[in-house]
Amino acid sequence: MKKLAIFDFDGTIADTSPGIVNCVKYAQQKMGLPELTYDKMLSHVGPPMEESYARNFGLSGERLKEAVKYHKEYALKQGYKELEIYPGIHELLEKLKHTGIYTAIATLKAQTTLDKILEEYKQKKYFDIALGTNAEQPATKADILNKCMEKVCCDKETSVLIGDSKYDSEAARNVNIDFIAVTYGFGFKSAKDVANAVLVCDSAYQIMNYFEES
Repeated sequence: MKKLAIFDFDGTIADTSPGIVNCVKYAQQKMGLPELTYDKMLSHVGPPMEESYARNFGLSGERLKEAVKYHKEYALKQGYKELEIYPGIHELLEKLKHTGIYTAIATLKAQTTLDKILEEYKQKKYFDIALGTNAEQPATKADILNKCMEKVCCDKETSVLIGDSKYDSEAARNVNIDFIAVTYGFGFKSAKDVANAVLVCDSAYQIMNYFEES
């Protein structure tokens, strides 16, 4: 059976912090929200948008929905262009394709934004499937991982998630698949921050080691 490499996006495939920070600034401007430190701004990279706006601004109910709406509005208008693909990612994806391994993206980013990014940066060719979130059908990261495996008919024993944060680690544990942690993103800073990874990588160039050894 073929293997499946599932990638988180923010902090794993790309440094999306410029666009996400500007999304938050846009929501702040539209809603008159208080200023945040830059570190607090960066804490919006990775977690669900609702969680970040609730934590950093104390929003709930309709105000929370409004903040998320403005965040997505800027992301679709301009934010999707404000990112940088990490060094080594293209080489890694080409190697995975060459060796016959399925590739997927599983992200809590809105599907509409993800689609625009993949189109803008000509990334579609690298992935067999790319799944984000949909407002009409809310999903957890674990839900998205399960859907990725179903789409390409891979089981838990042949699938692995690559990600940069505790949210990725927890999702991999919840669906019982291997987890590769990367420390070049926004979540994990070193191997000591990681609980359940089969491999910890300081750069994208090291990720292929998992597939060559397994």
